[in-house]
Amino acid sequence: MARKAADAAIAATKRALIEMGRKHARDVRLVHPAHTTMDCAQCGARTKHALPLSMRTYACTVCGAVSPRDKNSARVMLVRAGWNPDGVEGVRPPEPLAPVAA
Repeated sequence: MARKAADAAIAATKRALIEMGRKHARDVRLVHPAHTTMDCAQCGARTKHALPLSMRTYACTVCGAVSPRDKNSARVMLVRAGWNPDGVEGVRPPEPLAPVAA
């Protein structure tokens, strides 16, 4: 019963996010979360075993890339969504300065 309630809540949240994206003319892309902590954001290789939660650094055995686990997972999701993860730190352009009241 709890599983059904959780699935319904996730589905409702997805619908709400998609509707908010449409309302505000934003691009919303759903990405399947499976294996995001096992895939390398640089070369796409997949490790043979899931990383334990205590391991906070991802190291690819194929290309040798090393990055924080969460950052690698976020980059994998960006790639799956079709975006270029290069320069992720500066994805949002700087906003213009707000006018200063005198």
